Amino acid sequence: MNAPARIAGTQVAGTHTAGPTHAASAAYEEETEVAVKEPSITASPNRGLALTVGAVLFVWGILGFFFAADGDPGFFSRQGGMLWNAFGVNPPLALIWVMLAAVLLITGLGTTIGSRNGNTLVGVVLVVLALYGFVFGNTSANIFALNTTDNVFHAIVGVILLLTAFGADKENIRALRAEHARV
Repeated sequence: MNAPARIAGTQVAGTHTAGPTHAASAAYEEETEVAVKEPSITASPNRGLALTVGAVLFVWGILGFFFAADGDPGFFSRQGGMLWNAFGVNPPLALIWVMLAAVLLITGLGTTIGSRNGNTLVGVVLVVLALYGFVFGNTSANIFALNTTDNVFHAIVGVILLLTAFGADKENIRALRAEHARV
């Protein structure tokens, strides 16, 4: 018997083969494949921005509940309290800020695709809130006690979230989707 004897992928002592076995070749290929990993929070602009804006909105929302009591005592009052003597705030606006913060913090701690979707959602809500404030700010329909500072803040942050959602992490998201489709 000149052929080498094999038992379950191993050689019997004293035999010799040239080249790798099929099992060894497959194991080598599995080890050398590059796995696409989820980018870290610092490597993903969408995740980093979601966590940063989420933290700011959370702090502002919590503080807003305390400062809202300084103004008109009604829940949907047009003249709420003042946060840092610049931002008009009442309980519904503080509640919106806390809910948007929760979306951003949850998605920011999740995946890149999730944080991109969260940034898109919150960005759209903030831009709509800014437009609402600019249109209805000085009318009785202003149920969120919005003033010009609120409107500018919502517009700037909303646009930044939308630009980041649509412009950043394209390569990361493309690689993650390709890996997901491959598996």
